[in-house]
This record gives sequence, structure tokens and C-alpha cells, in this order.
Amino acid sequence: MRFWRPTGLALVLVATGLVYYLFSNRPAAATAGVPPDSVASSAEADEWVQLKRGDFEIICREQGEIKPVNVTTMMFVRPGKLSFLIPDGTAVKKGDKVMGLETKDLEDEVKQIQDDLAAAERTLTQAEQNRDLEIDRMANDLLAQKDAAELAVFTEKDTLSHPIPTEKEDAENGLAGAQAQLEASKADLDGYKILADNGFGTQSDLDSKTVAVAKAEVELKRSEMKLRIALAGALPYDREKSALGSQNAQLDLKIKELDTTSQTDTLTAKVDLARHAHAQLQHKLARRKSDLEHSTLLAPHDGIAVYRQLEWLGNRKLQVGERIWAAIGIVDLPIYDKMKVKTQVPESFIVNLKARGESGNGLAAGAAARTHGSPARVTINTVAGRVYCAEVTRIDSWGRDRNEKLLEADAKAQGLSGVRVFAVEVELDESDPQHLREGFQATVEFSGGMLKDMIAVPLRAITNRNGAPSVQVLSEGKREWRKIELGARSLDRVVAIAGLNDGDTILVPHERKQPAAAPKPERHDEPLPVQKDKA
Repeated sequence: MRFWRPTGLALVLVATGLVYYLFSNRPAAATAGVPPDSVASSAEADEWVQLKRGDFEIICREQGEIKPVNVTTMMFVRPGKLSFLIPDGTAVKKGDKVMGLETKDLEDEVKQIQDDLAAAERTLTQAEQNRDLEIDRMANDLLAQKDAAELAVFTEKDTLSHPIPTEKEDAENGLAGAQAQLEASKADLDGYKILADNGFGTQSDLDSKTVAVAKAEVELKRSEMKLRIALAGALPYDREKSALGSQNAQLDLKIKELDTTSQTDTLTAKVDLARHAHAQLQHKLARRKSDLEHSTLLAPHDGIAVYRQLEWLGNRKLQVGERIWAAIGIVDLPIYDKMKVKTQVPESFIVNLKARGESGNGLAAGAAARTHGSPARVTINTVAGRVYCAEVTRIDSWGRDRNEKLLEADAKAQGLSGVRVFAVEVELDESDPQHLREGFQATVEFSGGMLKDMIAVPLRAITNRNGAPSVQVLSEGKREWRKIELGARSLDRVVAIAGLNDGDTILVPHERKQPAAAPKPERHDEPLPVQKDKA
């Protein structure tokens, strides 16, 4: 009894181990339809896969961040101190108050400007009235001066016009009359002398007639003098006096005109100065009222208020009571009706993509040459089971390092050094504001074309043997290594352009778990990461 007890226990343990071994290896053999002994050395969970020709799509898969296409940045047009802010992330409707500045000082300034404007209006009115009255008075004075100048000119012309025919005729007639009077007086005297000599006259009458003759002679000389004066015209003194009077009148008129013009300009300048001051106050008042109106920012459309983290504040958000400068974006108001994903594409794949609006034949983009962008598929990490169709809308015209912000050592360690990428934006075709939010992580797939009638091999199945890519093929129930020639690659599969046939069965090792490390992005311009044969 003591001998059989240990022996029986050992037999039970051996039998249990054999059953476990057989059942644990049975599924792999059954999957490929191969005898268990031909695959007994396969690692656990490795599988045999039968190849089949079919379509092979070249896909570039990249990660990105979803953002709204249209974002309104709200900012103040004047500096000031914040008086109120709605909570960050608040959903607002069009016309809702978002934030505002303190307006007490601005309201006081507006009232002061209004008082100054009223005073400026009174000053302007007085200046205009005084200008009009002075202009009327100077116009009357100028008119009187013009009349005086015209009179002086007329006087000069009249003085220089002598003798006139009537004056000459009067002088000649006066001379003829004086001569006739003298002759008559002499004849009367001579006749009376005869009577007096004969005793018929008196001495007194004779003396009287003698005096009459003398008077007639004097009158004759006076008439002759008048005739000479009349024929000589105005005297030099009168001529010079009238000429000087005319010149002085013209000079006074010119001085009056210049004085009138100068005073008019002075009055007009005062009015213009008053009007300019009035206009400046009006402009200042309008500007301050505009500042007062824009001291409260209203939502221009529906959205969610997202406050920016300001670098000059230490990457934090503004708070009530803090001062803010003008033209600094404070709040972003995104519109979630249209969303886009910002990602990047390797330079080896960028030639397959085209942005919306680019001409496909190299012509300048225009109304007739505008085209749709390359299609893309977008999946959101937080929205499971949903694929969004998208279109490429923008491609940067210059490349950069995939992660230019990493240190050089980190970039080399993560396999990012030297990988050139182009920034790309894709816009989703449909709107889904209930599920999509800014900042969600997204996966974008771009198609580089479809290859027909191809044999595709998982990358895990390829091993580098003797410097050539090889796979394990099941041939007549036995394994054998077969060299293959590789073609286009897409994600975790690659085209075998030579070495494999339709219907071949190959071994696809199970993907071994590696120690946790930073994920290495897919590269379309590096050698295939085939496994090395440890044998």
C-alpha cells in the first residue's frame, strides 16, 4: 500500500499534464487544418492564414485634434477694467451679454464732453452772427468808398474837360458884348460932345458919359481876360488837385477792399476755428459713446464661451477687476455646426492629397477650375462606431519636423527625428454639434489609391532572413521559409508582389506585448519593420 500510493499520484499528475498539453495545442492545428505534430512548435495564439487576392487600399492614418471651422474671437476696442464675465464654458445665445468693462469714468467723460459741446455750439453761433453783421457793415462802407472814388474820378475828368464849348461861346459873346458896349458908349460920348460944344448939354452928363466909356473899356478888358481864361482851361493847380483827389480816392478804395478782405478772412477763420472745435467735440463724443456701447460685448451668434489663457498673464485666464488692453482676444466663441480636424501627413504621402479649391491641372485656382479636396475618413475617440466623411481643405506649403518641439534626444528615441510632415486640415461633411466638441482627439484616414488583384501580407508575418524578407508557408503539411518581394505598404499590411500565390497559407505570429513606451507614429518613407530570424 505504501508503494502504490506515490506511484498512483505520479501517474495522475502525468495524465493531467498530457491532457492539458493536447487540448492547449489543438485549436492552432485545427484552425489551419494541419496535423498537430506539424505545428507543435508554434507559439501560443499564433495562427495560420490563407492568402486571397483582392483590392488593397493604400491608407495613411494620422492622429489629430478636432476644432470648429468658424471661431469668433471677442475683444474690446478700448482698454479698461473688467466689470463682469460669464462663467467659462457657458452656452450663450445671440445677443447675450458675455463680458463688460467698468464705465463710470467713461460716463462722466461723456457728460463733460456734452457740456463742452453745448458751449462750443453757442460760441459757433455767436461767431457766425458777428461775422455776418461785420461783413454787412464792411460791405456798406466799401460801397460808400466806391461812390467817393467814382466822384473823384468824375471831378478830375470834369476839371480836365475845360473849356467846354459853352464856356468858350459865353466868353466870346461876353467879349463881343463888351466891345459893342464900348463902341456904343464912345459913340454916345462923341455925339454928346458935339451937343455940349454947341451949348446943348451939361458938364455932368458929359462926365457921366465919359465914365460910361471908361467902364465899357474896363468891361472889355475883363471879357478879354475871361476869354483867355476860358480858352486856357483849368489851372495847373486845379488840375493837380483833382488828379490827387482821384488818386487818393482810388487808394482809399483799395485799402478799404484789402481791409474788408482781411477782416472777412479773420472773421471766417474765427468761425472755422469754432466750427472745428465743435466738430472735434462731436467726433470725441461719438467715439466715447461708441466706447460706451462697446464696453459690453454681446454674443454675435449662438455658441459656447471659451476663455483664452493669456501668455502675458502667466497662461491663465482673466478675472473680474483686472485691466485689459484693447484688441486682445479674450473669449473664443466657436460655432460647432462645422468642424475640422488639424493633423499632419508625411511628405511621402502628401503628393496623394489635394486641398479644396486647388486646380488639378496646375492652372490658377478660379471659379471654373475650383475642385473638391481629397476625401478622408474621421473617427472620434469619444464617439465609438461613428465614421465621419471629410474633405481636405488646407495643406501647408512647407514641411517641418514631425515634432519640432521635442528635444533632439527625445525625437531620436521616439523615431521622430528627420520625419518631415505637412500640416493638413480636413472639414467634416456633416454637422454633429451634440457629440463633437473642440479638443476631441480624432483619427484621420487618407486614401492613397486602390490596387486591384493584390496579395496582402500582415507585417507581423514577415521576417528578415539572410537580408531578404521571408514568410513561413505551409506546403504539403510542412513549414518552409519563402523569400518574397514587397510592394506598397498600408497600415499593418504590405503587398507581396512576388513569392506568394493566391491560396497560400502563411504563419502570422501573435503580436507580442512590448514594455510601455511612447507610441511610434507610422512612417511611409522608412524601411519595413520586418522581424529578424532568431534562428
